[in-house]
Amino acid sequence: MGNPQKTELLQAEVDEDDQSFFRLLVDNQSIKYITIDPGIYSVEDMCFGPSLVSILPELPPGDWNDGLVTKDSKDGRAYFASVKLTQFPGVQNHWHGTHVDCLALSFGRKLRTGIYEVNCPSFDRTVVAKFARFPWEIQYMENETSAYQWIAGHDIGPRFLGHLAENSRVIGFLMEHIPNARHADARDVEICRDVLSRLHGLGILHGDTNRFNFLIHDSRATLIDFDTARKCDDPSLLRQELENLPACLEDSSSRGGGGLL
Repeated sequence: MGNPQKTELLQAEVDEDDQSFFRLLVDNQSIKYITIDPGIYSVEDMCFGPSLVSILPELPPGDWNDGLVTKDSKDGRAYFASVKLTQFPGVQNHWHGTHVDCLALSFGRKLRTGIYEVNCPSFDRTVVAKFARFPWEIQYMENETSAYQWIAGHDIGPRFLGHLAENSRVIGFLMEHIPNARHADARDVEICRDVLSRLHGLGILHGDTNRFNFLIHDSRATLIDFDTARKCDDPSLLRQELENLPACLEDSSSRGGGGLL
């Protein structure tokens, strides 16, 4: 057990009763995705990066990015049952001219799952990265990337700064960081209605107008999280979303949890 290569756990999705999934950085230059069958390691060990790295079987040599760890039926030891080079899906809508490699990022504070404050040589300030941690999340990134194209230049959401790539496939995007912002509440209904109305004016339904998806700053509101946004030509649906806004802002629960602060 243990790996001579420098291995860092980047993201994990752990399930005690089913397969768990991991995104690893190896030797600061390659990303590998590993699936671990259930019943091999404890949840605690898999969630703590240094512990996971120390108990994983030695990483097989060769050019691969997709590995499966299972348990030997004879001696119970964990081993790599397979490794292969997989062509993972990527975002197809590359509408912006800027592309940044994820290995060029220096990660700061985690804001939400798959959303971080980052720094990179392409920008002279902190920006926000949002990306698919695993292949099945790509469709959300595809949807949101297109939504940012629809709203570009309309001062509705954060400025879209470029596509985020991993080994040339696009897995997410970079957007401006809005400092000194807070989440919306009932007192912000008018400025939130204003930005939502402008979105509707473009024929777009946001789809998730919880209070955490409005950032309040400089006496105005900025919308975020467009992964459920869609083009909509039904005025009744747009009107219903606007009418439901006050109740969304008055909701004191943690639904939608957190945001880009």
